[in-house]
Amino acid sequence: MTEVIKTERLVLRRFRREDSSRLFTLLNDLDVVRWLTVVPHPYEAAHSTEFVDAMAAKHDAFAITREENLIGCISTGPQLGYWVAKASWGRGYVTEASRAMISRFFRSDRQELTSGYHVGNERSKAVLSKLGFKPNGQHRATARSTNEDVIIQDVLLRRVDWEAMQ
Repeated sequence: MTEVIKTERLVLRRFRREDSSRLFTLLNDLDVVRWLTVVPHPYEAAHSTEFVDAMAAKHDAFAITREENLIGCISTGPQLGYWVAKASWGRGYVTEASRAMISRFFRSDRQELTSGYHVGNERSKAVLSKLGFKPNGQHRATARSTNEDVIIQDVLLRRVDWEAMQ
């Protein structure tokens, strides 16, 4: 049986091949993908098919859905990463989905979860801070969507800190 995680307003489920066309639409928004280092722009139909196949095979990734509509993606492998469609910004969906995924992550024997955000991405900074992540260095990366060098603020959440917040 395929794993499904239900929160108050969302359903997190594994990606399906039929998600490709919706991904194609959502990830063709430069306002969204400029904050993701690995997503190209423009985003092509072949990219969405490759993404779905890769997420299903290699990563602990889930589609974020609201009322059965795909609105984003979240993963805890190899680190906490996420994005949601611009129409879903500012509604607390990323925080809600992240809490569910972090709780799931720490039910294993793992002790630390990493994440990061582009310096200047105040939305992600606020979400990760609210979840208890602490700064843990910085590194440079190239944002594939804009071909610009960016600074990534690395952050770390320890199991003991997560459990203390619950």
